[in-house]
Amino acid sequence: MLVTTDNTALELTEAQQRDKDNLSLIANKSIGELVKANPELLIFPQHLKDSEDDIASDPIFELALTDAKTVLTTGNIMGFIGVKNTQLKIQSRFAQTSVNGFESISNEAHREQESKEDYFLHYMLQKVLCFNLFDLKHSHNQTKVFDFLVYLFPYFLKKALSQGLYKEYQKKAYNDSNFKGTIDIKAHLQRNLPFRGSVAYRVREHSFDNPLTQLICHTIELIKQKPNLRDVLHSDSETLDFVNLIVQHTQSYHVRDRQTVINANRKPFVHPYFTEYRGLQKICLQILRHDGLKYANNDDKAYGILFDGAWLWEEYLNTILRTIGYKHPTNNNRQGGINVYAQKFWGNNVRRYPDFVKDDRIILDAKYKRMKGNHINRDDLNQVLSYLFLYQANIGGYIAPTIDDNLALNMGLLNGFGGSIHKFKLAIPQQVASYQAFKTAITQNEAKLIEAIKALSSEQSDNESLAIS
Repeated sequence: MLVTTDNTALELTEAQQRDKDNLSLIANKSIGELVKANPELLIFPQHLKDSEDDIASDPIFELALTDAKTVLTTGNIMGFIGVKNTQLKIQSRFAQTSVNGFESISNEAHREQESKEDYFLHYMLQKVLCFNLFDLKHSHNQTKVFDFLVYLFPYFLKKALSQGLYKEYQKKAYNDSNFKGTIDIKAHLQRNLPFRGSVAYRVREHSFDNPLTQLICHTIELIKQKPNLRDVLHSDSETLDFVNLIVQHTQSYHVRDRQTVINANRKPFVHPYFTEYRGLQKICLQILRHDGLKYANNDDKAYGILFDGAWLWEEYLNTILRTIGYKHPTNNNRQGGINVYAQKFWGNNVRRYPDFVKDDRIILDAKYKRMKGNHINRDDLNQVLSYLFLYQANIGGYIAPTIDDNLALNMGLLNGFGGSIHKFKLAIPQQVASYQAFKTAITQNEAKLIEAIKALSSEQSDNESLAIS
């Protein structure tokens, strides 16, 4: 396994050159293209259009040959991806023991490498996807791909089952006196002579017991066999209820049918209503095909699970800012936002969606990128200025993560219509002894961030008072 961090350019060592050919199969290709061509590749956000940064057109990583050296460059994407027998883990750059380059995990180094924790990534996933890590005794096992998939299974299960239990028409064979459908002549002659009142017949009926629900059931039964992971199936009452619902309606389950069920689900699930089942089908297939991460070496398909750091950071900040009255406009469901044009004409129905808005007077933008000192990227500045203009707001700002101390910086007053720009940084704890220690430390930093942002409301009130006077 090769290990690196997000937003990093690193050179492959001579020993890792053997992985170059495998990595080249997925390097420099757009995420949209890879997801379409590789059914086993899971990515968050699941709907790529939900990402403001249009990650569908971005690569997961780039591979370039420079001066006879191979350099791998990552962006905001984190997680696990593999092809053939090469696996790449992209950690958050805020991992407590982030590697300063690639490391190949040998048998001797395996224990040391696996002990490196990416607490920040796990913490954001827990906050955004609402899966329970507190009761699962967070340990180095979480860096294993298989374990990671299992931890995410309840999230996909609840999303899918919230649309109802899926059912479809199935061909069923019966041998009883309640005849309906079509007589199975061969089976009838074999089983019902001399005639005792039963008829062998086949019927097509709507059933909850189908290949898709069987796939979910096989996944549940596999997880039950893992002593250190089975707790995810009853991490909350809703998950437990859905697990029991699946088991109750898949009476034909038998472990010997597992490969048959997997084969029946090779085609990606598509349904106009049960849209959330596609993600559940993907993660079930990955869990059932993995025990660790085992694929045939001649399989050119990419597999794994990836997270857009910018999207994850924005959704994580939403869990903090919504508690103090900030709204989070979203492009995917057309909630919130503002029209660019005052009057709607043909072709000009354009809307803009800031990350966070409060009382149409304060605009905050989430930035996962590095924001050094008092510098603001030109495009980032223009973006917030346009939001301030459209909303006629007078306070704009940015929130970025940092390994330094929390920061609340007033960048200065604006010309023109006036107002001010601010920069906030949330410190990501380093050098902590455990995941619980990390949670305690970052919760304290979140409280400091909230207080600093609350102060913007006071500044807004002062600005309005000055305007009136």
